[in-house]
Amino acid sequence: MIRVIIADDENRICMLIKRLIDWEKIGMLVVGMANNGLEAIELIEKENPDIVITDIRMPGYDGLELIEKAKAINKDLEFIIISGYGQFEYAKKAIGFGVKDYLLKPINQEELLNALLRVKGDIIREKGYINLENEYKLSHTNDRPIIRRSFLDNLITADGNNFISYTLEEINEKYYFSFKPYRFRIMILILDQINEDDKLDIRNIMVSALDTISSKLQDKVCDIEGIIKKNQAYILINYKEEENKIIEDRLLNILNDFNRTYKTNKFKLTLGYGEEVLKIGDIKASCESSKLSIDDRVIKGIGGLILYDEINDNKRVQSEKFVEFSKKFVKTVERLDLEGIKKSLIELKEEIRLSPISGRDLKVLILDIANIFDLTLKSNITKIESETKEYEKLENSVADCYSMDKLFTELMDYINSFFTLLDNDSTNRNLAQISQAKEYIEANYMNNITLEDVGNHIGFNPSYFSSIFKKETGSSFVEYLSKIRIEKAKVLLKESDLRVQDICLMVGYSDVKYFSKLFVKYTGLKPKDYRKIFI
Repeated sequence: MIRVIIADDENRICMLIKRLIDWEKIGMLVVGMANNGLEAIELIEKENPDIVITDIRMPGYDGLELIEKAKAINKDLEFIIISGYGQFEYAKKAIGFGVKDYLLKPINQEELLNALLRVKGDIIREKGYINLENEYKLSHTNDRPIIRRSFLDNLITADGNNFISYTLEEINEKYYFSFKPYRFRIMILILDQINEDDKLDIRNIMVSALDTISSKLQDKVCDIEGIIKKNQAYILINYKEEENKIIEDRLLNILNDFNRTYKTNKFKLTLGYGEEVLKIGDIKASCESSKLSIDDRVIKGIGGLILYDEINDNKRVQSEKFVEFSKKFVKTVERLDLEGIKKSLIELKEEIRLSPISGRDLKVLILDIANIFDLTLKSNITKIESETKEYEKLENSVADCYSMDKLFTELMDYINSFFTLLDNDSTNRNLAQISQAKEYIEANYMNNITLEDVGNHIGFNPSYFSSIFKKETGSSFVEYLSKIRIEKAKVLLKESDLRVQDICLMVGYSDVKYFSKLFVKYTGLKPKDYRKIFI
Protein backbone atom coordinates (compact mmCIF):
# COMPACT_ATOMS: atom_id res chain seq x y z
CA MET A 1 0.00 0.00 0.00
CA ILE A 2 1.59 3.29 -1.12
CA ARG A 3 1.31 5.94 1.59
CA VAL A 4 0.30 9.51 0.68
CA ILE A 5 0.32 12.86 2.52
CA ILE A 6 -1.62 15.89 1.23
CA ALA A 7 -0.44 19.42 2.14
CA ASP A 8 -2.22 22.68 1.30
CA ASP A 9 -2.88 25.80 3.36
CA GLU A 10 -6.57 25.58 2.38
CA ASN A 11 -8.23 22.66 4.15
CA ARG A 12 -10.96 22.51 1.50
CA ILE A 13 -8.28 21.80 -1.15
CA CYS A 14 -6.90 18.96 0.98
CA MET A 15 -10.41 17.51 1.31
CA LEU A 16 -11.06 17.95 -2.43
CA ILE A 17 -7.89 16.05 -3.35
CA LYS A 18 -8.78 13.30 -0.89
CA ARG A 19 -12.28 12.91 -2.33
CA LEU A 20 -11.30 13.07 -5.99
CA ILE A 21 -9.47 9.73 -5.94
CA ASP A 22 -10.51 6.17 -5.06
CA TRP A 23 -7.24 5.61 -3.20
CA GLU A 24 -7.88 1.99 -2.33
CA LYS A 25 -8.52 1.15 -5.98
CA ILE A 26 -5.08 2.41 -7.04
CA GLY A 27 -3.31 0.79 -4.09
CA MET A 28 -2.75 3.94 -2.05
CA LEU A 29 -3.66 5.18 1.42
CA VAL A 30 -3.91 8.80 2.58
CA VAL A 31 -2.13 8.73 5.95
CA GLY A 32 -2.44 12.42 6.79
CA MET A 33 -3.18 16.00 5.73
CA ALA A 34 -1.32 19.20 6.66
CA ASN A 35 -2.20 22.89 6.31
CA ASN A 36 1.33 24.30 6.50
CA GLY A 37 4.93 23.29 5.92
CA LEU A 38 5.72 22.64 9.59
CA GLU A 39 2.76 20.25 9.97
CA ALA A 40 3.80 18.52 6.74
CA ILE A 41 7.34 17.87 8.02
CA GLU A 42 5.97 16.47 11.30
CA LEU A 43 3.65 14.14 9.37
CA ILE A 44 6.47 13.01 7.07
CA GLU A 45 8.63 12.11 10.07
CA LYS A 46 5.74 10.31 11.77
CA GLU A 47 4.05 8.48 8.87
CA ASN A 48 6.97 7.77 6.49
CA PRO A 49 4.94 8.36 3.29
CA ASP A 50 5.93 7.40 -0.26
CA ILE A 51 4.26 10.41 -1.95
CA VAL A 52 3.59 13.99 -0.84
CA ILE A 53 1.11 16.15 -2.76
CA THR A 54 1.84 19.76 -1.81
CA ASP A 55 0.95 23.32 -2.73
CA ILE A 56 3.95 25.29 -4.00
CA ARG A 57 3.28 28.12 -1.53
CA MET A 58 2.35 27.53 2.10
CA PRO A 59 2.99 29.16 5.48
CA GLY A 60 5.77 27.67 7.60
CA TYR A 61 7.87 26.25 4.80
CA ASP A 62 7.01 26.93 1.18
CA GLY A 63 6.99 24.10 -1.35
CA LEU A 64 10.71 24.24 -2.19
CA GLU A 65 11.79 24.40 1.47
CA LEU A 66 9.44 21.53 2.29
CA ILE A 67 10.88 19.37 -0.50
CA GLU A 68 14.44 20.11 0.59
CA LYS A 69 13.80 19.29 4.27
CA ALA A 70 11.68 16.22 3.42
CA LYS A 71 14.37 14.83 1.11
CA ALA A 72 16.81 15.10 4.01
CA ILE A 73 14.46 12.84 5.99
CA ASN A 74 13.79 10.40 3.14
CA LYS A 75 15.69 10.81 -0.13
CA ASP A 76 13.30 8.41 -1.92
CA LEU A 77 10.21 10.49 -1.14
CA GLU A 78 8.26 11.47 -4.27
CA PHE A 79 6.52 14.84 -4.70
CA ILE A 80 3.60 16.08 -6.80
CA ILE A 81 3.28 19.85 -6.55
CA ILE A 82 0.23 22.05 -7.06
CA SER A 83 0.60 25.60 -8.35
CA GLY A 84 -1.45 28.53 -9.58
CA TYR A 85 -0.96 30.04 -13.02
CA GLY A 86 1.13 32.89 -11.61
CA GLN A 87 3.56 30.44 -9.99
CA PHE A 88 4.69 28.63 -13.13
CA GLU A 89 8.34 29.79 -12.97
CA TYR A 90 8.44 28.82 -9.31
CA ALA A 91 7.03 25.42 -10.18
CA LYS A 92 9.73 24.89 -12.81
CA LYS A 93 12.38 25.37 -10.11
CA ALA A 94 10.72 22.60 -8.11
CA ILE A 95 11.13 20.22 -11.03
CA GLY A 96 14.86 20.80 -10.62
CA PHE A 97 14.56 19.47 -7.06
CA GLY A 98 13.46 16.11 -8.41
CA VAL A 99 9.70 16.68 -8.28
CA LYS A 100 8.01 14.12 -10.54
CA ASP A 101 4.92 16.09 -11.56
CA TYR A 102 3.06 19.35 -11.08
CA LEU A 103 -0.60 20.25 -11.43
CA LEU A 104 -2.20 23.63 -12.10
CA LYS A 105 -5.18 24.84 -10.09
CA PRO A 106 -8.10 24.23 -10.39
CA ILE A 107 -7.28 20.58 -9.86
CA ASN A 108 -8.56 18.19 -12.51
CA GLN A 109 -9.47 14.67 -11.37
CA GLU A 110 -8.07 12.93 -14.46
CA GLU A 111 -4.80 14.87 -14.33
CA LEU A 112 -4.36 14.09 -10.64
CA LEU A 113 -5.08 10.39 -11.18
CA ASN A 114 -2.63 10.19 -14.10
CA ALA A 115 0.07 11.95 -12.07
CA LEU A 116 -0.42 9.52 -9.17
CA LEU A 117 -0.27 6.50 -11.48
CA ARG A 118 2.94 7.81 -13.10
CA VAL A 119 4.58 8.26 -9.71
CA LYS A 120 3.31 4.86 -8.59
CA GLY A 121 4.93 3.31 -11.67
CA ASP A 122 8.23 4.98 -10.80
CA ILE A 123 8.04 3.73 -7.21
CA ILE A 124 7.37 0.17 -8.35
CA ARG A 125 10.21 0.29 -10.88
CA GLU A 126 12.65 1.72 -8.34
CA LYS A 127 11.69 -0.47 -5.37
CA GLY A 128 10.57 -3.55 -7.27
CA TYR A 129 7.36 -5.52 -6.78
CA ILE A 130 8.82 -7.86 -4.17
CA ASN A 131 10.29 -5.15 -1.94
CA LEU A 132 7.10 -3.11 -2.15
CA GLU A 133 4.98 -6.11 -1.21
CA ASN A 134 7.28 -6.95 1.71
CA GLU A 135 7.11 -3.36 2.96
CA TYR A 136 3.34 -3.51 2.66
CA LYS A 137 3.13 -6.66 4.75
CA LEU A 138 5.45 -5.26 7.43
CA SER A 139 3.63 -1.94 7.71
CA HIS A 140 0.11 -3.24 7.30
CA THR A 141 -0.42 -3.93 11.00
CA ASN A 142 0.65 -0.38 11.83
CA ASP A 143 -1.71 0.93 9.14
CA ARG A 144 -4.80 -0.70 10.65
CA PRO A 145 -5.83 2.32 12.78
CA ILE A 146 -5.37 4.57 9.73
CA ILE A 147 -7.44 2.23 7.54
CA ARG A 148 -10.22 2.11 10.16
CA ARG A 149 -10.26 5.90 10.51
CA SER A 150 -10.16 6.34 6.75
CA PHE A 151 -13.22 4.08 6.47
CA LEU A 152 -15.09 6.16 9.06
CA ASP A 153 -14.08 9.42 7.37
CA ASN A 154 -15.42 8.18 4.02
CA LEU A 155 -18.57 6.91 5.69
CA ILE A 156 -19.52 10.27 7.22
CA THR A 157 -18.35 12.54 4.38
CA ALA A 158 -19.69 10.51 1.44
CA ASP A 159 -23.34 9.57 0.92
CA GLY A 160 -22.99 6.12 2.46
CA ASN A 161 -23.51 4.34 -0.85
CA ASN A 162 -19.78 3.60 -1.20
CA PHE A 163 -20.21 0.62 1.12
CA ILE A 164 -23.81 -0.35 0.40
CA SER A 165 -22.78 -3.44 -1.58
CA TYR A 166 -20.46 -4.68 1.18
CA THR A 167 -21.56 -7.24 3.75
CA LEU A 168 -20.57 -6.71 7.38
CA GLU A 169 -18.15 -9.62 7.06
CA GLU A 170 -16.45 -7.98 4.07
CA ILE A 171 -16.15 -4.64 5.87
CA ASN A 172 -14.76 -6.36 8.96
CA GLU A 173 -12.16 -8.22 6.91
CA LYS A 174 -11.17 -5.32 4.67
CA TYR A 175 -11.18 -2.51 7.24
CA TYR A 176 -10.34 -4.44 10.44
CA PHE A 177 -13.60 -3.95 12.33
CA SER A 178 -15.60 -6.31 14.56
CA PHE A 179 -19.08 -5.16 13.59
CA LYS A 180 -22.10 -7.29 14.46
CA PRO A 181 -25.61 -7.01 12.91
CA TYR A 182 -26.86 -4.82 15.76
CA ARG A 183 -27.24 -1.05 16.14
CA PHE A 184 -25.00 1.72 14.78
CA ARG A 185 -24.77 5.32 15.93
CA ILE A 186 -22.60 8.38 15.31
CA MET A 187 -21.77 10.72 18.18
CA ILE A 188 -20.04 14.08 17.84
CA LEU A 189 -17.88 15.31 20.70
CA ILE A 190 -17.16 19.05 20.54
CA LEU A 191 -14.86 21.28 22.56
CA ASP A 192 -16.11 24.83 23.05
CA GLN A 193 -13.45 27.28 24.22
CA ILE A 194 -15.16 29.72 26.58
CA ASN A 195 -12.15 31.95 27.23
CA GLU A 196 -10.65 32.44 23.78
CA ASP A 197 -7.59 34.19 25.22
CA ASP A 198 -6.40 30.94 26.80
CA LYS A 199 -4.05 28.85 24.71
CA LEU A 200 -5.31 25.27 24.76
CA ASP A 201 -3.74 22.17 23.28
CA ILE A 202 -7.06 21.26 21.70
CA ARG A 203 -5.86 18.15 19.91
CA ASN A 204 -4.37 16.59 23.05
CA ILE A 205 -7.57 17.30 24.98
CA MET A 206 -9.65 15.70 22.22
CA VAL A 207 -7.33 12.66 21.99
CA SER A 208 -7.56 12.21 25.77
CA ALA A 209 -11.36 12.49 25.73
CA LEU A 210 -11.67 10.08 22.80
CA ASP A 211 -9.39 7.53 24.48
CA THR A 212 -11.43 7.79 27.69
CA ILE A 213 -14.72 7.23 25.86
CA SER A 214 -13.27 4.25 23.96
CA SER A 215 -11.95 2.57 27.11
CA LYS A 216 -15.08 3.22 29.21
CA LEU A 217 -17.43 1.84 26.54
CA GLN A 218 -15.23 -1.06 25.42
CA ASP A 219 -17.19 -3.74 27.30
CA LYS A 220 -20.58 -2.44 26.10
CA VAL A 221 -19.93 -2.11 22.36
CA CYS A 222 -19.01 -4.53 19.61
CA ASP A 223 -16.67 -1.93 18.14
CA ILE A 224 -15.87 1.76 18.45
CA GLU A 225 -13.81 4.11 16.29
CA GLY A 226 -13.29 7.86 16.24
CA ILE A 227 -11.66 10.55 14.14
CA ILE A 228 -10.70 14.05 15.25
CA LYS A 229 -11.34 17.11 13.09
CA LYS A 230 -10.08 20.30 14.78
CA ASN A 231 -12.23 20.75 17.91
CA GLN A 232 -14.61 17.88 17.09
CA ALA A 233 -14.45 14.10 17.26
CA TYR A 234 -16.77 11.86 15.23
CA ILE A 235 -17.33 8.57 17.04
CA LEU A 236 -18.96 5.45 15.57
CA ILE A 237 -20.31 2.77 17.89
CA ASN A 238 -21.82 -0.64 17.12
CA TYR A 239 -23.79 -2.13 20.02
CA LYS A 240 -26.73 -4.23 21.16
CA GLU A 241 -30.00 -2.35 21.63
CA GLU A 242 -30.27 -3.30 25.29
CA GLU A 243 -26.90 -1.65 26.05
CA ASN A 244 -27.99 1.81 24.90
CA LYS A 245 -29.15 3.14 28.29
CA ILE A 246 -25.93 2.04 29.99
CA ILE A 247 -23.91 3.67 27.19
CA GLU A 248 -25.81 6.95 27.62
CA ASP A 249 -25.25 6.91 31.39
CA ARG A 250 -21.54 6.23 31.02
CA LEU A 251 -21.14 8.99 28.44
CA LEU A 252 -22.85 11.47 30.75
CA ASN A 253 -20.52 10.45 33.60
CA ILE A 254 -17.48 10.83 31.33
CA LEU A 255 -18.56 14.33 30.32
CA ASN A 256 -19.25 15.34 33.92
CA ASP A 257 -15.86 14.02 35.07
CA PHE A 258 -14.03 15.71 32.23
CA ASN A 259 -15.74 19.06 32.69
CA ARG A 260 -15.18 18.91 36.46
CA THR A 261 -11.50 18.26 35.86
CA TYR A 262 -11.29 21.41 33.76
CA LYS A 263 -13.65 23.42 35.97
CA THR A 264 -11.65 26.62 35.40
CA ASN A 265 -14.24 27.21 32.66
CA LYS A 266 -11.61 27.46 29.96
CA PHE A 267 -13.65 25.05 27.89
CA LYS A 268 -16.52 22.57 27.96
CA LEU A 269 -17.04 19.25 26.19
CA THR A 270 -20.49 18.50 24.78
CA LEU A 271 -21.66 15.30 23.09
CA GLY A 272 -24.31 15.17 20.36
CA TYR A 273 -26.00 11.76 20.20
CA GLY A 274 -27.20 10.91 16.68
CA GLU A 275 -30.11 8.69 15.75
CA GLU A 276 -29.78 4.92 15.95
CA VAL A 277 -29.56 3.09 12.58
CA LEU A 278 -29.46 -0.55 11.54
CA LYS A 279 -27.36 -0.41 8.36
CA ILE A 280 -23.89 0.84 7.47
CA GLY A 281 -25.41 2.75 4.54
CA ASP A 282 -27.52 4.81 6.99
CA ILE A 283 -24.61 5.99 9.12
CA LYS A 284 -24.41 9.28 7.18
CA ALA A 285 -27.99 9.97 8.36
CA SER A 286 -26.94 9.24 11.94
CA CYS A 287 -24.07 11.69 11.49
CA GLU A 288 -26.39 14.44 10.20
CA SER A 289 -28.74 13.95 13.16
CA SER A 290 -25.75 14.14 15.49
CA LYS A 291 -24.87 17.53 13.96
CA LEU A 292 -28.41 18.67 14.73
CA SER A 293 -27.92 17.55 18.33
CA ILE A 294 -24.67 19.50 18.59
CA ASP A 295 -26.33 22.62 17.13
CA ASP A 296 -28.96 22.35 19.86
CA ARG A 297 -26.38 23.24 22.51
CA VAL A 298 -27.10 26.91 21.74
CA ILE A 299 -30.51 26.22 23.31
CA LYS A 300 -29.77 23.52 25.90
CA GLY A 301 -26.34 24.73 26.99
CA ILE A 302 -22.89 23.14 26.81
CA GLY A 303 -21.19 20.47 28.86
CA GLY A 304 -23.76 17.68 28.61
CA LEU A 305 -25.19 14.90 26.46
CA ILE A 306 -27.74 16.09 23.88
CA LEU A 307 -29.98 13.38 22.44
CA TYR A 308 -31.32 13.64 18.91
CA ASP A 309 -34.59 12.07 20.07
CA GLU A 310 -35.22 15.12 22.27
CA ILE A 311 -35.05 17.61 19.40
CA ASN A 312 -38.57 18.44 18.27
CA ASP A 313 -38.94 19.03 14.52
CA ASN A 314 -41.63 21.59 15.28
CA LYS A 315 -39.30 23.82 17.27
CA ARG A 316 -39.60 26.94 15.11
CA VAL A 317 -40.35 30.58 15.72
CA GLN A 318 -43.91 31.19 14.56
CA SER A 319 -43.74 32.61 11.05
CA GLU A 320 -46.23 35.38 11.85
CA LYS A 321 -44.01 36.66 14.64
CA PHE A 322 -40.95 36.64 12.40
CA VAL A 323 -42.80 38.54 9.66
CA GLU A 324 -43.85 41.12 12.26
CA PHE A 325 -40.26 41.39 13.51
CA SER A 326 -38.92 41.71 9.94
CA LYS A 327 -41.18 44.67 9.17
CA LYS A 328 -40.04 46.56 12.26
CA PHE A 329 -36.42 45.56 11.70
CA VAL A 330 -36.41 46.77 8.08
CA LYS A 331 -37.78 50.16 9.18
CA THR A 332 -34.99 50.61 11.74
CA VAL A 333 -32.36 49.65 9.14
CA GLU A 334 -33.82 52.08 6.59
CA ARG A 335 -33.55 54.86 9.20
CA LEU A 336 -29.99 53.75 10.06
CA ASP A 337 -31.24 53.61 13.63
CA LEU A 338 -28.54 51.54 15.35
CA GLU A 339 -30.17 51.79 18.77
CA GLY A 340 -33.49 50.71 17.27
CA ILE A 341 -31.79 47.71 15.64
CA LYS A 342 -30.22 46.69 18.97
CA LYS A 343 -33.55 47.04 20.75
CA SER A 344 -35.41 44.92 18.17
CA LEU A 345 -32.78 42.15 18.41
CA ILE A 346 -32.91 42.15 22.22
CA GLU A 347 -36.71 41.82 22.06
CA LEU A 348 -36.43 38.98 19.53
CA LYS A 349 -33.89 37.15 21.69
CA GLU A 350 -36.14 37.34 24.73
CA GLU A 351 -39.09 36.11 22.68
CA ILE A 352 -37.06 33.15 21.41
CA ARG A 353 -36.15 32.21 24.98
CA LEU A 354 -39.87 31.75 25.60
CA SER A 355 -40.64 30.14 22.22
CA PRO A 356 -39.81 26.60 21.12
CA ILE A 357 -37.01 26.59 18.53
CA SER A 358 -34.20 24.19 17.66
CA GLY A 359 -30.55 25.20 17.63
CA ARG A 360 -30.26 24.65 13.88
CA ASP A 361 -33.35 26.79 13.23
CA LEU A 362 -31.94 29.55 15.42
CA LYS A 363 -28.67 29.58 13.48
CA VAL A 364 -30.58 29.77 10.19
CA LEU A 365 -32.69 32.59 11.64
CA ILE A 366 -29.58 34.61 12.58
CA LEU A 367 -28.24 34.34 9.03
CA ASP A 368 -31.67 35.24 7.62
CA ILE A 369 -31.68 38.42 9.72
CA ALA A 370 -28.18 39.25 8.49
CA ASN A 371 -29.39 38.85 4.91
CA ILE A 372 -32.42 41.08 5.54
CA PHE A 373 -30.11 43.71 7.04
CA ASP A 374 -27.72 43.37 4.10
CA LEU A 375 -30.38 43.67 1.41
CA THR A 376 -32.23 46.53 3.13
CA LEU A 377 -29.05 48.52 3.65
CA LYS A 378 -27.81 48.06 0.10
CA SER A 379 -31.18 48.81 -1.48
CA ASN A 380 -31.35 52.12 0.39
CA ILE A 381 -27.70 53.12 0.29
CA THR A 382 -26.13 52.83 -3.13
CA LYS A 383 -22.70 53.87 -1.87
CA ILE A 384 -22.22 50.90 0.42
CA GLU A 385 -19.78 48.25 -0.78
CA SER A 386 -20.56 44.55 -0.61
CA GLU A 387 -18.92 42.91 2.40
CA THR A 388 -18.77 39.28 1.23
CA LYS A 389 -15.84 38.45 3.51
CA GLU A 390 -17.69 39.83 6.53
CA TYR A 391 -20.70 37.62 5.75
CA GLU A 392 -18.48 34.57 5.33
CA LYS A 393 -16.91 35.34 8.71
CA LEU A 394 -20.39 35.55 10.21
CA GLU A 395 -21.35 32.19 8.67
CA ASN A 396 -18.26 30.56 10.18
CA SER A 397 -18.86 32.22 13.56
CA VAL A 398 -22.51 31.13 13.61
CA ALA A 399 -21.52 27.56 12.75
CA ASP A 400 -19.13 27.51 15.74
CA CYS A 401 -21.40 29.31 18.23
CA TYR A 402 -22.29 27.47 21.42
CA SER A 403 -24.82 29.86 23.02
CA MET A 404 -27.77 32.05 22.09
CA ASP A 405 -26.10 35.14 23.56
CA LYS A 406 -23.00 34.53 21.47
CA LEU A 407 -25.11 34.11 18.32
CA PHE A 408 -26.77 37.49 18.81
CA THR A 409 -23.41 39.07 19.71
CA GLU A 410 -21.93 37.81 16.43
CA LEU A 411 -24.93 39.19 14.52
CA MET A 412 -24.62 42.57 16.24
CA ASP A 413 -20.87 42.66 15.50
CA TYR A 414 -21.68 42.04 11.84
CA ILE A 415 -24.20 44.89 11.82
CA ASN A 416 -21.80 47.20 13.68
CA SER A 417 -19.14 46.58 11.03
CA PHE A 418 -21.39 48.22 8.44
CA PHE A 419 -22.13 51.19 10.67
CA THR A 420 -18.39 51.63 11.26
CA LEU A 421 -17.94 51.62 7.50
CA LEU A 422 -20.62 54.29 7.15
CA ASP A 423 -19.15 56.41 9.95
CA ASN A 424 -15.71 56.29 8.35
CA ASP A 425 -17.00 57.26 4.91
CA SER A 426 -17.58 61.01 4.59
CA THR A 427 -19.92 60.49 1.64
CA ASN A 428 -22.29 58.53 3.88
CA ARG A 429 -22.38 60.75 6.96
CA ASN A 430 -25.74 62.25 6.03
CA LEU A 431 -27.41 58.95 5.07
CA ALA A 432 -29.43 58.71 8.28
CA GLN A 433 -31.00 62.11 7.59
CA ILE A 434 -31.67 61.21 3.94
CA SER A 435 -33.37 58.02 5.12
CA GLN A 436 -35.53 60.10 7.48
CA ALA A 437 -36.35 62.46 4.60
CA LYS A 438 -37.52 59.54 2.44
CA GLU A 439 -39.68 58.30 5.29
CA TYR A 440 -41.21 61.78 5.70
CA ILE A 441 -41.96 62.03 1.96
CA GLU A 442 -43.55 58.56 1.98
CA ALA A 443 -45.84 59.60 4.83
CA ASN A 444 -46.76 63.05 3.45
CA TYR A 445 -46.67 62.80 -0.36
CA MET A 446 -50.43 63.53 -0.54
CA ASN A 447 -49.91 66.94 1.08
CA ASN A 448 -48.46 70.08 -0.44
CA ILE A 449 -44.96 69.42 0.94
CA THR A 450 -41.97 71.47 -0.16
CA LEU A 451 -38.20 71.18 -0.10
CA GLU A 452 -38.19 73.53 2.90
CA ASP A 453 -40.68 71.33 4.78
CA VAL A 454 -38.54 68.23 4.44
CA GLY A 455 -35.31 70.10 5.15
CA ASN A 456 -36.76 71.56 8.33
CA HIS A 457 -37.99 68.12 9.40
CA ILE A 458 -34.47 66.67 9.34
CA GLY A 459 -32.66 69.83 10.46
CA PHE A 460 -31.01 70.85 7.15
CA ASN A 461 -31.29 74.16 5.33
CA PRO A 462 -33.06 73.83 1.93
CA SER A 463 -29.96 74.46 -0.19
CA TYR A 464 -27.78 71.89 1.59
CA PHE A 465 -30.61 69.35 1.73
CA SER A 466 -31.26 69.74 -2.02
CA SER A 467 -27.58 69.11 -2.75
CA ILE A 468 -27.07 66.01 -0.62
CA PHE A 469 -30.49 64.56 -1.52
CA LYS A 470 -29.63 64.52 -5.22
CA LYS A 471 -26.13 63.23 -4.51
CA GLU A 472 -27.38 60.29 -2.46
CA THR A 473 -30.56 59.37 -4.35
CA GLY A 474 -29.68 60.36 -7.91
CA SER A 475 -32.90 62.41 -8.16
CA SER A 476 -33.85 65.95 -7.28
CA PHE A 477 -36.41 66.42 -4.52
CA VAL A 478 -39.15 67.30 -7.06
CA GLU A 479 -38.33 64.26 -9.24
CA TYR A 480 -38.32 61.93 -6.25
CA LEU A 481 -41.65 63.28 -4.94
CA SER A 482 -43.21 63.03 -8.42
CA LYS A 483 -42.13 59.38 -8.79
CA ILE A 484 -43.63 58.50 -5.40
CA ARG A 485 -46.93 60.22 -6.28
CA ILE A 486 -47.18 58.57 -9.73
CA GLU A 487 -46.49 55.14 -8.21
CA LYS A 488 -49.30 55.68 -5.69
CA ALA A 489 -51.59 56.84 -8.52
CA LYS A 490 -50.83 53.69 -10.53
CA VAL A 491 -51.96 51.55 -7.60
CA LEU A 492 -55.21 53.50 -7.23
CA LEU A 493 -55.93 53.31 -10.98
CA LYS A 494 -55.45 49.54 -10.91
CA GLU A 495 -57.28 48.75 -7.70
CA SER A 496 -60.13 51.28 -7.49
CA ASP A 497 -62.95 52.85 -9.53
CA LEU A 498 -62.11 56.37 -8.39
CA ARG A 499 -62.21 59.15 -10.97
CA VAL A 500 -58.89 60.44 -12.32
CA GLN A 501 -59.67 63.86 -10.81
CA ASP A 502 -60.11 62.30 -7.37
CA ILE A 503 -56.91 60.24 -7.67
CA CYS A 504 -55.08 63.40 -8.75
CA LEU A 505 -56.10 65.12 -5.49
CA MET A 506 -55.38 62.04 -3.36
CA VAL A 507 -51.74 61.87 -4.47
CA GLY A 508 -51.08 65.57 -3.90
CA TYR A 509 -51.89 67.37 -7.17
CA SER A 510 -54.60 70.03 -7.64
CA ASP A 511 -54.22 70.39 -11.43
CA VAL A 512 -55.53 67.37 -13.40
CA LYS A 513 -53.82 68.46 -16.63
CA TYR A 514 -50.45 68.75 -14.90
CA PHE A 515 -51.01 65.37 -13.21
CA SER A 516 -51.85 63.74 -16.58
CA LYS A 517 -48.78 65.28 -18.18
CA LEU A 518 -46.54 63.89 -15.42
CA PHE A 519 -48.25 60.50 -15.61
CA VAL A 520 -47.46 60.28 -19.34
CA LYS A 521 -43.86 61.33 -18.64
CA TYR A 522 -43.25 58.50 -16.18
CA THR A 523 -45.42 55.73 -17.67
CA GLY A 524 -45.83 56.58 -21.36
CA LEU A 525 -49.62 56.37 -20.99
CA LYS A 526 -52.47 58.68 -20.02
CA PRO A 527 -54.15 57.73 -16.70
CA LYS A 528 -57.33 56.47 -18.42
CA ASP A 529 -55.33 54.36 -20.90
CA TYR A 530 -53.24 52.92 -18.07
CA ARG A 531 -56.42 51.87 -16.25
CA LYS A 532 -57.79 50.13 -19.40
CA ILE A 533 -54.87 47.70 -19.33
CA PHE A 534 -56.18 46.25 -16.06
CA ILE A 535 -59.90 46.16 -16.86
